[in-house]
Amino acid sequence: MTPDELGLFYGVALTAGAILSGFIGTFLNFRIQREANYYRQPVLDFNGDKPEGRGKDARIGLSHFTSSFLLLILSAVCSTICGVFWPLLALARWRPAQTGPAPIVAGLGSSVILLAAYFFDELIHYKILKWNLANDLREWKNELVVLVVGVLLAALFIYVVCLALWT
Repeated sequence: MTPDELGLFYGVALTAGAILSGFIGTFLNFRIQREANYYRQPVLDFNGDKPEGRGKDARIGLSHFTSSFLLLILSAVCSTICGVFWPLLALARWRPAQTGPAPIVAGLGSSVILLAAYFFDELIHYKILKWNLANDLREWKNELVVLVVGVLLAALFIYVVCLALWT
């Protein structure tokens, strides 16, 4: 890569890394909030002297550190380091960070893989995705048409776009 192309790559990688980090941060925020709600929840106490009740926290103590939460944290760390800090340092001309696109692409790719693993982990944890889908598939009925049409349209779109770009 020429120095100009490398500079352009670092800028694009920074944008991609920032978007990915923000996306992961949203999921991380959701997970932390959910686990915090498993730890304690606000309730109304009507046993006091006020007829409308008084708010207080009820300790539930059911929060735990799940495997999907770890995957999400690893994905966030990977995208932040390789997609935000590394390109920023390279754009600032810090010599150790100017090693080329390979570590950035590898880090961002790994982050996306960890994020996909997070989604599958959640689907398996909540038994949405199970080894025996026969009962669920029988319930699809009318939705099956939407599924087939959606997949076919997506495949057609990919085919048309790839055909247009490769010719």
